[in-house]
This record gives sequence, C-alpha cells and structure tokens, in this order.
Amino acid sequence: MANAAPMQLIDIDARYHHIRPVPRMPNFAAWIEGVDLTRPLSPEVQAELRQALYDFEVIFFRPQAITAEQHVALAQVFGPLSKGSYFERKSGMPDVEMIISDKARPPAIDNWHTDISWKQQPPLGTVIQIVTTPPAGGNTCWTSTSKAYDWLSPGMQQYLEGLQAVHTWEESGFREYLGRKGEEALFEALRQFKPVTHPVVRTNPDSGRKCIFVNADFTRHITGVDRHEARGVLAFLLDWLKKPEFMVHHQWDAGGIAIWDNRSTQHYAVADYWPHYRVNQRVTFDTPSTQ
Repeated sequence: MANAAPMQLIDIDARYHHIRPVPRMPNFAAWIEGVDLTRPLSPEVQAELRQALYDFEVIFFRPQAITAEQHVALAQVFGPLSKGSYFERKSGMPDVEMIISDKARPPAIDNWHTDISWKQQPPLGTVIQIVTTPPAGGNTCWTSTSKAYDWLSPGMQQYLEGLQAVHTWEESGFREYLGRKGEEALFEALRQFKPVTHPVVRTNPDSGRKCIFVNADFTRHITGVDRHEARGVLAFLLDWLKKPEFMVHHQWDAGGIAIWDNRSTQHYAVADYWPHYRVNQRVTFDTPSTQ
C-alpha cells in the first residue's frame, strides 16, 4: 500500500446508545443490530442511523418483513426522496424502484459505479431490500472511496486535488437499457441529461472524509491535463478502487436490507446467478437542502 498511516477507529461505545453497529471492516461496512424496522423509529434511533451511515458508509440489516411504505419511510430518515433512475416502479408506489434481473432483463449496469454520477447533484444514498435471491451467487460488493483516497501516497493525493472529470450515462449500460424501452425514451434522456463535470476528489460533508469520485461506468475522462496523462490517471484510479482492502462482499438473504452513502462508496451487483434470477426493490434519497 502506498500510504499505511494508522486510522483513528470509531469509538462505538461512546457514540452509539440506541443502536449497535458491528463493523465488518475497520471504519467501513457495519451490521446494525437492535433496530426493528417494522416499528416507528424514535428520533434518537433515526439520528444514530444517520451517524452510522456517515461513519461506516454502508450499513446492513438482517432480513425484516417491512412494507413498501416502511421502506419509503426508512429512506426519508436520511434525506428527501430522489427521483431515482430509469428502473421500473412498484405498482402504486412511484418512489420504489423494482430491479428484476432475469434472462429477459439482464442487469443494465455490470460494472463498478456510483449511482447517477451523471447528474449535477447525484443522490446521497439508497435503501435496498432483496425480495428474491438466487440459490447461489448474486452477491453485491461495495468499495470505500474514502479508504481508497486515504491509502494513496501524499504526492498522488496532492496531484488529484483540483482535477475534474466528465461523467455521462451515454456510454454505459443505461443506453442499452433505455434502447429496449424504445427510441423516444432514449432520445428524451439524451435531451435531458447532458454530460456533467465533478471534482476527482470530493469531500463528504457529513463525514469530512475525502473520496475519489470517478467510476468505471459513468466517468468518461479527466480534464485539465494532457489526454495521454488523463487516460493513465483514470485507468490507475479505476484499478486502485478495486483493491480488496477497500471492499466488502455481501451475500444476501431474502428480506435483507442495505443502505449506502453514494458519496463515498461504489458498488457492483454481481450477475453470476444465471439461469436463476434476482429481484430487489430500492428507494433513493437526496441530500437535504440544508447542506
């Protein structure tokens, strides 16, 4: 590793009194215990859930039988509801996206990505629940982009500061996905969502951590440097983000729930379960306007 400076571990006993985070890695990815999501959540529990998301970047709950309304309410603990992406919606619940992956509908995004980084204001995060799991395979992986930044050498950290990158959905799996919906859906998306530019290094305002903000699916190129240099730097960062030291592999049980901070993670839904299929539902939330 380029930079092996020891990190300050989160003092769970001092910080949490109403929920119990159980980290799966130091300062990243935690099970949440002691919370019944089928019942109303007290303000104290809600506040600690938000803090756990900022501290651990992705948090997990073992299977719970929540309703679609409770799913939406859980997302609203973290921020106002987002419009999400182009996925189908649950009947009667326009805020709940249904992602059904089978032979007729293969996954549209088969790469590491930050959700909707092709918008000027990407969503803060997502609450996802697995409805149907395959008998084998179908894991989801998350990588911590803050850990990835922290482990860069100081020289590389300094070099990346101030660089910008262009993000677009046009060359991703979404183009194929929208194409299957018809030309009008594709042309409307092309008209509505032009490429956007984001800093290569962004600071998460809630955790204070610096994060690498490029991803394999939606980042087209880095600007402000020679194109040959830009290609090399982007290739290095995308490869660096895939190091297992920054990554958690999550095996799903039906009814399991995960919530991730889209500002400081990337994820990859592994499509290794053919001929079986997987169904999940998710609700995306935005950054509160007070930030």
